[in-house]
Amino acid sequence: MTSVTHELRVRPDKIASVCTPFKLGPYLAVAPTPVAERGVAVVGRVLTVSAQYGHIELRSGRPAVLVPGDIIVGVLGARAALRGFCGDVPDAVERGDILWLLNKGGVIGKSAGATVGLGEPIQLEVIGTPVRDGKPLRLSDYAIKPAPLPDPLPPVLVVGATCMHAGKTTAAGVITHHLTRRGIKVHAGKATGVAALADLMSFSDNGAVTTLSFVDAGLPSTCNYEDVPTTTRTLLAHLAQDNPDVIVLELGDGLLGAYGVDDIIADSGLTRTFRAAIVAANDIIGGLAASERLRAAGINVAAITGPATDNEAGRRKLAQLGFAAANTFHQPGELCTLVCNALGIS
Repeated sequence: MTSVTHELRVRPDKIASVCTPFKLGPYLAVAPTPVAERGVAVVGRVLTVSAQYGHIELRSGRPAVLVPGDIIVGVLGARAALRGFCGDVPDAVERGDILWLLNKGGVIGKSAGATVGLGEPIQLEVIGTPVRDGKPLRLSDYAIKPAPLPDPLPPVLVVGATCMHAGKTTAAGVITHHLTRRGIKVHAGKATGVAALADLMSFSDNGAVTTLSFVDAGLPSTCNYEDVPTTTRTLLAHLAQDNPDVIVLELGDGLLGAYGVDDIIADSGLTRTFRAAIVAANDIIGGLAASERLRAAGINVAAITGPATDNEAGRRKLAQLGFAAANTFHQPGELCTLVCNALGIS
């Protein structure tokens, strides 16, 4: 571990949710020699604002507006969002350098440029790296322990999508709520994506007893990460503790992207543990392609949902193509029945 000296004492204005594992107090010891490494905390001063993407998610899950001069704490990481910002961990960083806030959960990195509809991400002036006992704060030092898949594993329902903002989390929440109302004990997790508490809070709000994500496994995001299947195994192993009846596992981003969902689907050791899947799709062709990809990997697709099923036109066409379809908002009961049948729950 790198040891650092000449610490500053800083009271940040806002601490991002990605920093929750650190259990930070109001004052931080900050080394003015930043560490350029995935998962290492960083302190920065807000330089710009954004009307479209100007919030940060606090550790409470509440969004807070950022204003110039705010001192915030986040974590270095990467993002490659189809409908959001893109960026990566810088190769090197010094005090006074400019970095960017890549997502509301507090992932910070080197921006890859503007996004249509969102503009440029918020700029930050780097102040330093928070330290504890003279060592940089790393998510990996506060992570759950790696673990193999238990045998047997409770039934796992995978919730995937064609891309972000297709309705995965909403569908996962509705299904979790439905199962919980029937007395079924649900644990829920998010295996891929970029750090944010909102999804896990949705799972808890809908009755999940235990919730975990890749952040709990030590990652600010799974973007460009080389071993997402191993992280997924660890999450499933911990979610299987305390004997849930069902594990609901959301795969953030789409089936094709930079977050490792395709690596999970290609891992037969994982896919054979997936009892069923639902696909959230923005359109018919996307839903068809995603579902066929899952079927080719040996995963039973229980239903397609999302905007592709918002009215009878989409549902009818998907049925003609051989896929059950039910809308999360208009047909939640039908969607949950399809899931229960696929999971073998009477």
